[in-house]
Amino acid sequence: MTVKFSPALISSLLLASPVLADQPALPLWEAGLIGINVNQLAYPGSDQLVRRNFVLPYLIYRGDILRADRNNVGLRAFKTDSLELDMGFAGSLGSSDDDITVREGMDDLGILVEAGPRLRWTLSEDFFGARVRADFPLRAVFDLDDSLRYSGVSFEPGLNADLITAAQTFYSFGVSALFGNEKLNDYFYQVSEADVTAQRPFYDAQAGLIALRGSASVGKKFSDKWRGFGFARYEWTQGAKNANSPLLVQTGGWSFGVGITYIWAESARKVTN
Repeated sequence: MTVKFSPALISSLLLASPVLADQPALPLWEAGLIGINVNQLAYPGSDQLVRRNFVLPYLIYRGDILRADRNNVGLRAFKTDSLELDMGFAGSLGSSDDDITVREGMDDLGILVEAGPRLRWTLSEDFFGARVRADFPLRAVFDLDDSLRYSGVSFEPGLNADLITAAQTFYSFGVSALFGNEKLNDYFYQVSEADVTAQRPFYDAQAGLIALRGSASVGKKFSDKWRGFGFARYEWTQGAKNANSPLLVQTGGWSFGVGITYIWAESARKVTN
């Protein structure tokens, strides 16, 4: 879907939290402010960027069950040395038909809220200095701008690697494949009879692959209070199930952004991941 502000986008902002097995203890909770500039594809296959700027408060909480950190926002059901199951939430930025020429006259794409389970499998704690994991999130999608109307289901299996250098620079790399059921693909790629124009023929979207994704993030801790970060993601839609939709107008595109966080307060109690 679009660039997520939680956890994917806000996970980039929280890159300043070490992720390796030998990480030091971290505060149980941390609160502060984040400023972000986001330049995102309006949706996978769009040829236009939607630009947003935010200044928002944030909260990290690293409890054994309740978690609000760089990896997820939700409840941890169980955790072993290699497997973790949690129930989490995510979201994606919306855009209006004014942002997307090819969707002119169609319904806006609203802010989407996602909820559901995620299985995480740690494949290695130290692969050339990085923690490598496979993630399997399955989430129901709801449109916040339409009274939380159910909008489909997404599944995005992915492979990720995180590392931290001695200079307190944090890196994260990932590849994933995003799939949607028919209702979710309808949301992005369906052209109903009411939306048909001379340039936009009728199209009936189907369930299947939405996009392949590659992403990278970098974060730097400048002081005890200030951190900076940047992130980029490339989405490739050439093999997508709905590649013939008139709304899917390019086979690849970048989303990217930069930001800074200020830590306002943190707990004296320390915990490990």
